[in-house]
Amino acid sequence: MDAPADTLLQAETSPEDAVSDVLRSLAKPSRILVAISGGSDSTGLLLALHQAIAAGAHTHTLLAATIDHALRPESSGEAARVAEFCRDLGIPHETRRWRGEKPSTGISAAAREARYHLLADVAAELRADLLVTGHTADDQAETIAMRTARAPSPHGLAGMAPATLYDRRLWIVRPFLAVRRVAIRAFLTRNGFGWIDDPSNLNPAYERVRTRMAIEGTPPAFDPDAAIGRTRLSGAAAGLLHATATVRHETIVRLAPEALEAEPAVLRHALAFLLAVLGGRPYLPAGDQMARVAAFALAPGHGRMTVARTLVWKRSDGLYLMREDRSLPQLTLAPGRTALWDDRFLVTNGGAEEVRIGPGPNLPVGDDDRSVPRTLARHRARVLPHVISPEGGAPVAAAKVETLSVEPVLAPFDHFLPVFDLAVAEVLAELFGRSRYPVAPI
Repeated sequence: MDAPADTLLQAETSPEDAVSDVLRSLAKPSRILVAISGGSDSTGLLLALHQAIAAGAHTHTLLAATIDHALRPESSGEAARVAEFCRDLGIPHETRRWRGEKPSTGISAAAREARYHLLADVAAELRADLLVTGHTADDQAETIAMRTARAPSPHGLAGMAPATLYDRRLWIVRPFLAVRRVAIRAFLTRNGFGWIDDPSNLNPAYERVRTRMAIEGTPPAFDPDAAIGRTRLSGAAAGLLHATATVRHETIVRLAPEALEAEPAVLRHALAFLLAVLGGRPYLPAGDQMARVAAFALAPGHGRMTVARTLVWKRSDGLYLMREDRSLPQLTLAPGRTALWDDRFLVTNGGAEEVRIGPGPNLPVGDDDRSVPRTLARHRARVLPHVISPEGGAPVAAAKVETLSVEPVLAPFDHFLPVFDLAVAEVLAELFGRSRYPVAPI
């Protein structure tokens, strides 16, 4: 894997120091799966980890995996070169190929989804405790620039988290977030190794490449305190929700009146997470939406508003939130299949017949509903998955059908959960009756 050496610039952290810090931080001897493409960043990460462990200072095991996206004719040959490199180092290596048709648009996002899905499968097969990737300080600067351009927010300055939980099953750790790419390439060159240059990294058709070109030669817009600030804010929001939030019928959230006395930034952050969970959205609402919600919540008087697919109702006894009663989908679920309903519930059909899943009926208000507004009590079944009878009978709650499995999904956390937000995710998982998230490995 030959490539020219770059001129060494002063790096925030050296590759050697970065991997030593991560290895020391692991809570136990671990099986570490390294995602390696053959580029300089992932090759440098694998080599630095290998040298640190071989020196005998750490009792961890290295594994490696390459995802062949099959987007270029050269990709299979490059994957074979990576496998040979790993074999020379004595590191077990697996290659997985992204098979099937590729989308004509959104290829970067689709490739990312496929890559993490395949890497998680490899990690499970090899019993890896965590996955490490070669994201660098340069990648961090690009990510911050892209997020800031899309939706300016002080939280965006935190960039990528040092650890992120994927699909509730695999922690992804990024040891090189404070290491510049030029330092990684200098490290490889000193050790007599090259790397593979992917031509797509120069293609301005991709947003990241355009961003890289735009910020080249300028100091990265990185605030080292932003990650600490975001973690503290999420922790404060978790404390507020733990103290003041209750959930009824898996659908209705009530914040006690004292929640409105919290620090405005903390209240706003807590509300943003609630809106994302109740609305089935993987991202927090935009800044302008949250400005409206915060102003509404803190203004005198009562009233209702809808935002991010969620009804927000301010009353004298607290602030109530529930998925709004409109645009609720229907889907057909074949036997043995699992599907996401309304981006909030995973429904699995364990029966022999296909079923139609849709919203439930309006309900009479009973004694069990005295603690919530009548309108919400009547419509709560509408926002839960029900089996729709082809004969036109009354919908039946999917959770009560023996052949169906229904699992709530916390959309902002269950696919990618940055360690910044782990505390608030844990509180919301408890409130909504979900299992705990796996403990972070570092």
